Amino acid sequence: MAVLFTLIILLSAFLLFQIQPILSKEQLSQFGGGASVWSAGLFFFQACVLLGYLYIHLIRHLRLQWQIALHLTLLIMAMTVTYTHVEKSILDMLPPTWSVVVALAAQIGPIFIMLSTTSVLLQKWYCLVNQSPVPYHWYAISNFGSLVALLTFPFIFEVYFGLTTLKEFWFLALLVLVTLFFLLKTLLIQKIFQGKCINQIKPATVIFNNHFLCISLAALSSLLLSSTTFMINVNIPPMPLTWLMPLAIYLITFIIAFSLPVRNRSFYSYSALIFATLAGILMYFLGSKFNAVAQFSMYGLILLICTFSCHRELRRIAPNHYSMTSFYVCIAFGSVLGSLTSSIIAPATFNLPIEYPLTLIAIFSLHIYLCTQSSVSKYIKFGYMSVFMSTICGFGLLNNAYTNLNVITERNFYGMLTVKDITINNTIERRLIDGTTIHGYELMNDISSDKGYYHQSTGIAKAIEILQANGPINMGIIGLGAGVLAQYGKKHDTITFYELNPAVFDVAKKYFSYLDNSLASINVKIGDGRQLVAKEISQSIFQQDAIVIDAFTSDVIPTHLLTVEAFELYWQRMHNNGVLVMHISNNHIDLMPIMASQSLRFDKSLLLFDYQGDENSQLGSKWAIMTSNEEFLRSMPVSTLIDRYAFTNQSTAQWTDEKHSLLPYIKL
Repeated sequence: MAVLFTLIILLSAFLLFQIQPILSKEQLSQFGGGASVWSAGLFFFQACVLLGYLYIHLIRHLRLQWQIALHLTLLIMAMTVTYTHVEKSILDMLPPTWSVVVALAAQIGPIFIMLSTTSVLLQKWYCLVNQSPVPYHWYAISNFGSLVALLTFPFIFEVYFGLTTLKEFWFLALLVLVTLFFLLKTLLIQKIFQGKCINQIKPATVIFNNHFLCISLAALSSLLLSSTTFMINVNIPPMPLTWLMPLAIYLITFIIAFSLPVRNRSFYSYSALIFATLAGILMYFLGSKFNAVAQFSMYGLILLICTFSCHRELRRIAPNHYSMTSFYVCIAFGSVLGSLTSSIIAPATFNLPIEYPLTLIAIFSLHIYLCTQSSVSKYIKFGYMSVFMSTICGFGLLNNAYTNLNVITERNFYGMLTVKDITINNTIERRLIDGTTIHGYELMNDISSDKGYYHQSTGIAKAIEILQANGPINMGIIGLGAGVLAQYGKKHDTITFYELNPAVFDVAKKYFSYLDNSLASINVKIGDGRQLVAKEISQSIFQQDAIVIDAFTSDVIPTHLLTVEAFELYWQRMHNNGVLVMHISNNHIDLMPIMASQSLRFDKSLLLFDYQGDENSQLGSKWAIMTSNEEFLRSMPVSTLIDRYAFTNQSTAQWTDEKHSLLPYIKL
């Protein structure tokens, strides 16, 4: 029977954590591919876990046979309403965060709640059946099943299977789990009628009285998980790998903490925590200077040390089985508080992701407090307090230096915007920074025509110049930035910007002059560029001469703009000789294989302009251009024409809405 218990716990945990990236990835295209989709999803998933633990706590005094019957009934009912969808018109009325939550709740809310109860519920049933202590190591087994799900998704399932296929496989596995539950029910009922188990839990003889500490530890570790994921995704594109690796580390610390015997706190654990706190503060200010692997490694190590410290404290205060459900409810409640703070409270409170270093400092301070309550030498306590105060002072000084050039900062569901005024050679350069990447700048006291990423040496400048040689143009641009491309518009030209983030439009209008000074007729439409283009096609609006894709937030790639279905829309929106221009500059992802694959599929020539920048502050940039316009191609330098077959030796290069992965294209 123990084998069956273990098998059910493993399969349930695997299903629980396999469906999270599947549905979160499905949601990405609805919200511009931003990392906040995962933050909102994590809040929803942890809220479901809390509801599941509350359900276990409420039924704990029922007789075992009634618990089994009730659980199986609810499990069957939840399974029948899995994958229910909400009308898009309803979701559009809600704020983005709550749209994600409602969409996920409709699809898997009930079944996710039931699956989240499996580990704790079966631990309780096992205690009743065998009259034994709580098998806390089963919590580690559950987390191991979750870890397998997290590691196999980005490396296997996402690469080789489409989302619809994965959802079908997941449901089949759910049917297997329900079958195993019925088999377990049969065995348990036999033991009950044979009188070989305790049929009802006794009132608690030892009261669990560490609720506040338990909630605090769980909340801080959950908040650090969410804020770490956000920090990683500021520069590295949001994808299941960047979501799941921090979550995998989080689970690994749970596995280790609840598997090892309880021991006293050591000098080495506090030293590691000091290192992690200081390293995390430095990464907050300087993390964007490192490559993808270095960022993953540092953020992962910091998360590992801090969450392990929190989870070891949780294991240290874990009660006996009479108060087990209270303990798990406190953990779940704290986790929800942490994800709620990260996904909703912090973005509404802070203009910068300062919750990340503040969480590190809070974890450090909580452990310092626990140290002062122990029998450690007063000199060691004084040393820790000195380090703690020095850390706070150092962070304050660094943060002041980091933000003193800011004109304005904005943060919402879609990302972070900062406008900085920087003086270079007695010239004030006003920069729009999205995340940590410059998305356009303007010289405030200089009449030169320097356009940053968009200067005359770039592919976009050359493309517009050639198109305008034949008369006025009608051009669509997905991604507004500071509005620099509006400067290329001439009289009688029409330029339509499609911008997902309303804050970008507000900043471009208020702090930059490009939109107001353009000679062209400028239109700005707020919403997802792909959806707006599809809407225009259905309305039979005049076709465009060119479409520019410049929608990459920081180094974040909205992958739904690069799939076959997206390219089909672009070509429908343009004339037969239309020109598609893609800004593919990226520090961490090589997009050329995708560009080459799509150009082959649609039988378009592919050109590449890779400008490295110069000493006159002109920024380097990389632009890919696709077209079948022969006159346009003859006007371009022959050296820019790309051999498309040189980039298409990877079987994963053909992206669709159903199946696409950034993993093969990460620059190491």
